[in-house]
Amino acid sequence: MTRADFARVARTGLRGLVLAACVLAVVSVRVVLSAREELAQAEKLLGAHDRDAAIVHLRRAARWYAPLSPYHVRALGRLGELAESAALRGDREGALAAYRAVRASILATRSLYVPQRALLDAANRRIASLMADEPAPGVDAGKSREQLRREHLALLMPIPGPDVFWSCVLLVGFACWVCAAFALSFRAIDADDRWVPRELLRCGSLVALGFALFVVGLVLA
Repeated sequence: MTRADFARVARTGLRGLVLAACVLAVVSVRVVLSAREELAQAEKLLGAHDRDAAIVHLRRAARWYAPLSPYHVRALGRLGELAESAALRGDREGALAAYRAVRASILATRSLYVPQRALLDAANRRIASLMADEPAPGVDAGKSREQLRREHLALLMPIPGPDVFWSCVLLVGFACWVCAAFALSFRAIDADDRWVPRELLRCGSLVALGFALFVVGLVLA
């Protein structure tokens, strides 16, 4: 690759990074504003004593997750307050609805990690306790409340979602695939538009390897 080719590749890469940064900024602003709007709507509904509708909007606000955004944290906090208040009044259904909204919101925002994991674990424990207080079906007749609580908690604790290792394999494969294809278009063709066998073999092998890793990660993640 000549110096001019390298400079052209560098400029193209820089433009791609700038474009990606702009897209990320636009998406982040959209997420933060949506979370704020949903939280504001929930507060209006709480003021009108419409708890069920407020929980829906709080759950939406909590799902609009962006790192460092305060609104999804506030929404989760408000859901926790509603749940505790309902539990103190003996309103088991209301408490379960709020705690389940906390759980669903956090799980909806998981990726390679689970944000607000401590809140999720606390919500799981409270859901298990509240479920253990409900009338047991016939299959669970004779079981103690503590046993029922443990069984409910065992069902709630596993985190559904893609496997982290294979997700990383997928991402690495995709990056290898795209970068190798990009390199092939510059390095495997000479100035006379003829294939350069050595570079074609090297870049083509990396393209195949990256695509294979991407497919395997996609299947197993």
